[in-house]
Amino acid sequence: MMDGTEYEARRFHVLHGGKGMRLNIFLSEETFEYYLIFYKAVFTLPYSRDVQQFMERNNPFQVQYGFKPQDPICLYHKVQQMDRQWRQSRMLDKLHVRGLFFQFVHDLLRQLNQQGLPAIRTDLVTLAVRFIQEHYAEPLTLDKLAEVFDCSAGHLSKLFKQELANSPIHFVTEVRMERAKELLLLTDSTLQEIAIGVGYVDKYHFSRIFKKHTGLSPILFRVKDRQNFTDEKESSRMRRISIVQRTTRRYIGNDNDYQYIGEGDLPMYRNSKPSLAAVMLLCLTLLLSACQTGGNTTSNANERSPYSDPSPAQNETSPAGDGNETAATRVFNHKYGETVIPKQPNRIVTAFHLGQLMALGVRPLGSSTYILQNPVLDTEGMEDLGVPLNLEKISGLDPDLIILVDAYVDMSGGYDAFSKIAPTIVIEPYYDPVKDIALMGDILGKEDEAKLWIEEFEKKIAGAKQQVQDAIDVNETYTIASFYEKSPRVYRDENMGGNILYKYLGLKPQQKVLSDLINSGQKPPYAEVSAEVISDFVGDNLFVAVNEENKAAFESFKNTGIWRNMEAVKNNKVYTIDYDLFLESDPIAVTKQVEILTKILIDKNK
Repeated sequence: MMDGTEYEARRFHVLHGGKGMRLNIFLSEETFEYYLIFYKAVFTLPYSRDVQQFMERNNPFQVQYGFKPQDPICLYHKVQQMDRQWRQSRMLDKLHVRGLFFQFVHDLLRQLNQQGLPAIRTDLVTLAVRFIQEHYAEPLTLDKLAEVFDCSAGHLSKLFKQELANSPIHFVTEVRMERAKELLLLTDSTLQEIAIGVGYVDKYHFSRIFKKHTGLSPILFRVKDRQNFTDEKESSRMRRISIVQRTTRRYIGNDNDYQYIGEGDLPMYRNSKPSLAAVMLLCLTLLLSACQTGGNTTSNANERSPYSDPSPAQNETSPAGDGNETAATRVFNHKYGETVIPKQPNRIVTAFHLGQLMALGVRPLGSSTYILQNPVLDTEGMEDLGVPLNLEKISGLDPDLIILVDAYVDMSGGYDAFSKIAPTIVIEPYYDPVKDIALMGDILGKEDEAKLWIEEFEKKIAGAKQQVQDAIDVNETYTIASFYEKSPRVYRDENMGGNILYKYLGLKPQQKVLSDLINSGQKPPYAEVSAEVISDFVGDNLFVAVNEENKAAFESFKNTGIWRNMEAVKNNKVYTIDYDLFLESDPIAVTKQVEILTKILIDKNK
């Protein structure tokens, strides 16, 4: 019995099943001989868009079928020869087995097609649900599940949402929480033991997720009536959709494949006399030859059998429309090493680079609290991931890419915690919109859009610079400062408008600002100076950054003699700017800042 489908094997019989399928053998006679062949088929890169679409529509490795071959002796002899060669220790013998396997596959599929027997395709969601139910205690990510079932993460998510109105990762959490409830109420296990038993590294992380899921802490949940829980569990079991029975089984496998043999079933090798009639239970298929993009053989898709090869094509990725996510990937180098990321990610979580993404027309699923407070960005509908970042929220969003800066990594659980959820890269901002947009265009696969944005931005800067140069005295100097109770701050040429005044518009910084700050090689974007020497840093024009936090301190400083004796104050060349707006360095904010500063500089000279 393969996944509930019965096959009666009297003499020579072939049975094929894919990953995650369950095999049970029931004997009607005392003797039974069989072979199991386990294999893994790997595509060589790059492979065509047609292959990718074929795999998602009609994965031949998941096909289930059983039949009695017309020429069984030919197949039987090849299996015997494969078995003998495989038991040898020499590498050449194992290479010979591979060649024999392909010959065996050819003969088998030829006979199968001649008989025209139908194949059974087990539902992918059914297999994934079973796998989750049996492996919930292991580290499970969307990419891991997709790898297990030979499909893209986007395709698996789409199927889950269509059939279960749920995401794979949410389903993993639900399974874990149900098991945790049982352990809490039916055993005396400690919280740490339960946490590890359901797939969490420590009891604190487990307790937070459990409370979010149930509304109660594990301890409060445990003191509830255990008998009520047992009765409710038994009755609800009949109401829930049950995809498979829960049976005990052994797990056999390695990094390349996995299979299930039910408890009490026969072992995975021949166990009776070779002279008896052999019943071969074989997992096999023909590795798709059309994975090479150079071929030009085509066929009518409607005429293909479930075992036919797809036709090749030249494109590497599937189209981005119609809700399908591309399966094409690339390797991206970042601070934490090399990570395989989608070439064109669609579902992105970012800790910092919100404006950079939105400038290229991408709306992230969520970001950190402070970044979402950017006054020039429309963040409606985006998830507030908090500070530190909430891993459970991120997991629930099913991202296909997480973009972090180093400051958020350690405070939020470490790099590995994020990489278990989705491909994760750690990049630092340049605080330069042109460089940041170019980098983001590379990450998103939007190089052309990034190039266009840069061209438009450079045109905008050139126009603004010309307007300003025509309106002002180019020999005047400029300073940007903010005032706090302890000490004023003077800004360099990185943010708070310094990059725009000094770099983009070509204005002169005050000489001491240039020598002591900009050319000093110091990293912080500002320097704190004492109130007594602030006048030494103030040029002919002074921009003061003000917000609610420092507004009172600024008003207080304006009553001092130091303030009143500044030349910029005497000449009425002091201008206030919004501290919160000018603190941002993303491309959208910088574009707005250019407009504001340009207007101030032009208006002041009218």
